[in-house]
Amino acid sequence: MRRGWLIATIALAIVCALFAAESLQLALFDALGPGPGFFPFALGGTGVVLAGVLAWQVVTGRAEFESDHLEFDRTGLARIALVVLVLALAAAFLEWLGFATTMCATLAALLVLLGIRRPLVVAAFAIIGSFGVHHVFTTWLRVPLPAGTLFGA
Repeated sequence: MRRGWLIATIALAIVCALFAAESLQLALFDALGPGPGFFPFALGGTGVVLAGVLAWQVVTGRAEFESDHLEFDRTGLARIALVVLVLALAAAFLEWLGFATTMCATLAALLVLLGIRRPLVVAAFAIIGSFGVHHVFTTWLRVPLPAGTLFGA
């Protein structure tokens, strides 16, 4: 019946619960307010609650889906695999290329993978999204980000 949706919902709840549990290794509060573990814990807990609500809707028949089973096609799976590969490459090259350069290439690749085909939009978003965020964090917030060893930093 809707077994696939229920299994996916339970898997989501488990992932969110693990996420919340791992965040408990960090302080939830510190002297200034919320600590580094607060927001991951809140997001994980919220995910568990929302997954529970969705599971309840699936079990009671109150959820409306386009189909009663989950369908995966090769195109979707290939796109997911490519997104994971791009993110893994970004993590691998972050220290070597630096934050701004790595994120510029990563954002451009992800936009193209997700179907954005206008070069000006891809370039503008990638440049503003990477170098702009780098500027905000390093200049205004004074948070050091990797500069990269490729460029001698």
